[in-house]
Amino acid sequence: MHLTIEQRAALQVAAQNGIGAIDGLVSWLRTNHPTAFHDNKSLRKRVFLIEPVEGTPCHRFIRPASALSPRNCD
Repeated sequence: MHLTIEQRAALQVAAQNGIGAIDGLVSWLRTNHPTAFHDNKSLRKRVFLIEPVEGTPCHRFIRPASALSPRNCD
């Protein structure tokens, strides 16, 4: 399931009102529409462009996150 046009519009409005509004709406969406979000089972099938944060299940990734980190530039 994907988010409806109305739910996507609500996220855009929330984005204009800051992270608290985004977090509140996402919490509501997760409760009322859990199939719109990945779970561990679906994440294990995903291929990420950039390595996800440690502990995020995935099938594979294209680029390691460390390759993009400005802290690794000498």
